[in-house]
Amino acid sequence: MSRHADALLRKSNKMAKKSDLEGSLNRVMVIFKYLEEKDVFQTFYSTKLSKRLIHGLSESDEAEASMISKLKEACGSEYTIKLQRMFTDISISQDLTESFKEHVAQSQNHADMNITFSVMILGTNFWPLSRPKGSFTVPTDLRLPYDLFQKFYERMHPHRKLAWLWNYSKNELQSTYLNRKYIFMTSTYQMTVLLEYNNRDSLSLDELGTAANVGKDVLTQVLQPLVKSGILISDGPTNFESKKIRVNLNQPTKAEVKAESSDVLKTVDEDRKYIILATIVRTMKARKTMENESLIQEVASELSKRFTPKVPAIKKAIETLLDQGYIKHVDGTQDTFAYVA
Repeated sequence: MSRHADALLRKSNKMAKKSDLEGSLNRVMVIFKYLEEKDVFQTFYSTKLSKRLIHGLSESDEAEASMISKLKEACGSEYTIKLQRMFTDISISQDLTESFKEHVAQSQNHADMNITFSVMILGTNFWPLSRPKGSFTVPTDLRLPYDLFQKFYERMHPHRKLAWLWNYSKNELQSTYLNRKYIFMTSTYQMTVLLEYNNRDSLSLDELGTAANVGKDVLTQVLQPLVKSGILISDGPTNFESKKIRVNLNQPTKAEVKAESSDVLKTVDEDRKYIILATIVRTMKARKTMENESLIQEVASELSKRFTPKVPAIKKAIETLLDQGYIKHVDGTQDTFAYVA
């Protein structure tokens, strides 16, 4: 269902009329109310939303805000707080990018920088994003704006540290070697590979891996769409042609989509463990003492608004809290617990 909501809220959605889109979102919410595992929907939805915001794929801010408002009404503000913060980060990032552009324009040494460079500063605790695996060498062509922004941001926020998520970055390169000019829309890894061909006509797999400083498994995924499209070939002259001027090479593979779904489900499982623990502590703090069965029933009832917890998971969480000293057995009993202030 999160994929359906994602399709509705993307620019590619053919429902141009606002009333049609609003009606479709209302129908999504009708089904949503019957979902038992609303936390699974929430995690998948936030992952899809993050991609729409990062890549500018939302049909409109109004439609996004409307959907979040519906989810908030159905599940409360805690359910949507991270989603709302994501929008705040995007707005702040837009202002920050403009400030950086003004800073560069006022600089005598770099006013003629021939690269359009935009940055998004996203809060670690609010965005469902993973850091890139392994290291990465910033290409020479990107080094100047990269270094300038690092220094610019450090002056503004000396106590913060940036972690660059190259695996989510995107780029546009203009071709000059073909009969027709194209704009290649690429990932940062693809850009790094293609820029190497500004200096040499032929490169081995090892040489490309060294240039980007990425492993062969990542490099293989990077090269697949470049080879499949005909932009890179094993030998002979390139015969790349496209009816479109703008060529999107940054498409997720089936393996990446499958891995993303697996990662989301793992995240849900981990989050549930902490939510169960927090719910038990909150319940015991309010009740002070409770019998085992009553505690399990109340925690299960409380959590049913988000998902249906398994009794063994609740029992395991109780044992964890006993070991950690947050609760204890009432003297002379084995099935009654007391909250430890």
